[in-house]
Amino acid sequence: MSRRRIEEEIFERIASRVVEFLSDRGISPMSLTISAFAATIISSILYLYASSNRLLYLPAAITLALSGFLDAVDGAVARRMDGTSRLGAFLDSVFDKLGECLILVAIICSGAVDVLWGSIALASSILVSYVRHRAEPLGVSLKGVGIGERAERMIILIIASLITPFIEDALNYGIVLIAVLASITVAWRIIYAASRLRA
Repeated sequence: MSRRRIEEEIFERIASRVVEFLSDRGISPMSLTISAFAATIISSILYLYASSNRLLYLPAAITLALSGFLDAVDGAVARRMDGTSRLGAFLDSVFDKLGECLILVAIICSGAVDVLWGSIALASSILVSYVRHRAEPLGVSLKGVGIGERAERMIILIIASLITPFIEDALNYGIVLIAVLASITVAWRIIYAASRLRA
């Protein structure tokens, strides 16, 4: 069983009751998607000002975690309610990338991390998804390929943010780690896709 499949099964067990609760009360998947994006905006604002008050990293991380959870749950709620749609899938994907960009841009602009590493983290994070979206229409599935997918990057960022009020450079180290893992994943996916397409 792949690492990604194990992660999905663990999440499904944890979130199944939440999904059931939300769907039974008629909460629409679209409202969850919008709520997740709103939480991301709030988190990015907190990150922007957290360099002057490191205690703000705690609510920034918590809000980011809430955003990630809502984003992960909206698809499960849609499937349970038979409410999946192309519009929902499109907006979910766009809001994911837009939200990730907002968070990383806010962190870079705050001056809390090295600009070069922050820029590499931002660019490589976008490329991880871009390579997958370019490969899949050609018949190459890249789901689970690599070690720096969005879930891993978010977990690293949340943990680093929670530590930063106590260890000043923790966020910078977290961004460096994200940049390295995402860059490795981009290269890994390019090589994997190229080998499959060549075959």
